[in-house]
Amino acid sequence: MNNMNLLGRIAKTPETRTAGNTAITTLIVATDRVKLNNEGKSYKDPQTGYTAKETEFHKVTLFNGLGKAVAENKEKGDMIAIEGRLHYTRWQDQGGVERFGCEVIGEKVHFC
Repeated sequence: MNNMNLLGRIAKTPETRTAGNTAITTLIVATDRVKLNNEGKSYKDPQTGYTAKETEFHKVTLFNGLGKAVAENKEKGDMIAIEGRLHYTRWQDQGGVERFGCEVIGEKVHFC
């Protein structure tokens, strides 16, 4: 089963383009997770005094009306929940080097 759930903040204003009759909206969602020390325990960041966290950035692609709704109503910094699936791509760049990519194809969006 290929299911993905993200809850995070939009890190870059959503961008929409068209390919034929399909509207394609892309956005980056930033998620946080607790950072662990060598003993596998969480710890306080000495600079902030809060629990140390790591941020990961996820490329999300939305199609047609779903993407349009996000692009028209959400902007950088807004909280969003995405339900979807992972999608891997493979291509050759201009130099003939094989490249790989990963993105989340969003199927449902919840405005938070």
